[in-house]
Amino acid sequence: MATDLSAFLALAAAFSWTLAGIFGHKPAVALGSLQFNRIRMIVSMLFLLAYCLVAGKTIALESRDFWLIFFSGLIGAAGGDYFLFKTMQRLGPRRTGILFAANAPIAAILGWAFLSEALTVKIMLAIALGFGGIVLAVIYGKRRDLAHIWEDITPPLWLGIVFGLLAALGQAIGVMMMRPVMEGGMDPAVAGFFRVIVAVVVFWAILPVERLKNGWPKVFWPDRGLWIHILGNGFFGMAFGMALLLKALETGSVAVVSILSATSPLMMLPFVWAKTRLIPPLGAWIGAILVVACSALLI
Repeated sequence: MATDLSAFLALAAAFSWTLAGIFGHKPAVALGSLQFNRIRMIVSMLFLLAYCLVAGKTIALESRDFWLIFFSGLIGAAGGDYFLFKTMQRLGPRRTGILFAANAPIAAILGWAFLSEALTVKIMLAIALGFGGIVLAVIYGKRRDLAHIWEDITPPLWLGIVFGLLAALGQAIGVMMMRPVMEGGMDPAVAGFFRVIVAVVVFWAILPVERLKNGWPKVFWPDRGLWIHILGNGFFGMAFGMALLLKALETGSVAVVSILSATSPLMMLPFVWAKTRLIPPLGAWIGAILVVACSALLI
């Protein structure tokens, strides 16, 4: 069972990722997933590097942690984020949130299978309540009369769903691999820095292949109007948000940290409601109550 601190850190990571999702929609659509990730990963890396230098952190990597961080960065940061923003391009931030929230039950099963973490009845009930609440809040958080760019779907729908589930799987595997690293005492900002470096190398290494296939990206360098969104996404996503999640993994189990950090799609709803000025339907309120009940069980 997670300590109170790890639970609150996981919820704080969820809120940070909510802000990252809001900032990320516009550049993901304008630049495409690959090009957006190339730029945002560099931004995140610079944020983390600046913090480590200012805070006087020792930027070093133990040999025992190398492969775990490498594969976490490759599968979670690079693969997971690529499919995450491919999903956002096709389904918008709200629907992407519900698919991405599937990483919580996946991570719980992986933690049980590979890290011997206990899946008590209480934790399984909390996961069921939390995931069910997220589903209700997102599915019934939309009014039939709502027409907004965040709600647009690029067909085919099934492809967006597949991308979303791949993003969730990548996130779950990446989180599971970081659990032993964080339990061993590595600083979360330093761990996040090395993890992002892997993603930076991957996204930029495939640029020549992409060029040979499709030519240079349409927008190789974003205009000024996109930079505030890219900076906001880079800070709240892979920098500050991921550091909070990694800090939570120092003492919290993969299952508990994953389900609490997966509440970001619920936190997204007030921003959607504020943007559209429409009163939330009953289903969204029921979903919110279930998520609060989940959090109460886990904290």
